[in-house]
Amino acid sequence: MPKVKSIRYLAAGDGNAELIFCNNSTIAYPLHNHTSVFTIGIVLEGDIILNTHHTDQVYGKGQTFIIPPYAPHSIKGNDAYSLLSLCIRKSVFNSSDDIEKVIISVTNLLAEAVDSYKINQEPALKLLTCLHYSNVFFPAATANNDPYIDTLKRQLELFPENKFSVEAMADVALKSKYYFIRRFKEIVGLTPHQFQIQNRIRKAQRLLCETDTITEVALSTGFCDQSHFIKQFEKLVGLTPSTYKLSAGIFKPGVKSQQSAGINLAKI
Repeated sequence: MPKVKSIRYLAAGDGNAELIFCNNSTIAYPLHNHTSVFTIGIVLEGDIILNTHHTDQVYGKGQTFIIPPYAPHSIKGNDAYSLLSLCIRKSVFNSSDDIEKVIISVTNLLAEAVDSYKINQEPALKLLTCLHYSNVFFPAATANNDPYIDTLKRQLELFPENKFSVEAMADVALKSKYYFIRRFKEIVGLTPHQFQIQNRIRKAQRLLCETDTITEVALSTGFCDQSHFIKQFEKLVGLTPSTYKLSAGIFKPGVKSQQSAGINLAKI
């Protein structure tokens, strides 16, 4: 794990979610509660002792825990530990629309954390899955929901560059290939392949603002060659990657939006 500051915070732009990354930390948190957020955590390295309801529970590497709003708790480690915690503002659980928005926001946060902090994909996906299955905090699932497809959908959103064979996905779901594709499209609105390509292009749009080479972006988003990448990018975005790069702006909270050097397409 890379050497970074002991604690890093990454907040969503809408203020509804925040990631807290404690890396190689020895900090002990005394008894306290969170009045406005619901927390899901996953231990990345070492172990922690979480005290809730006057009971100690040890969580080791890869294990997750949930802390509801107002629940008194304390956290400490036997030694140095690394911990990724997701805090979600409790007000977003008031409607299904807000929940969907925060899941999208969390997906983006986790993708950013994986890229910036070099966190392994597996715990990030596990944290996201844990959030999705926290039904006590979410409205009941609708009749059209399919837990496996919902989880797969999040994986394709978070890591679209990974190879996902339709045959393998269907086998895990215990469905035939064609039934699986129909069911996925019924729920998501796109076939698995269409959905993955769409999310690869969305990731490419972010990466194009951070690198100079289109070839590098094509390979890092899972395309086997640059020509295929350019074709799919222009199909979905309406611009070639190079033209998009010239027109793209970068916005960071508290920092004036910076326009990339080159042609401003908005003025053409």
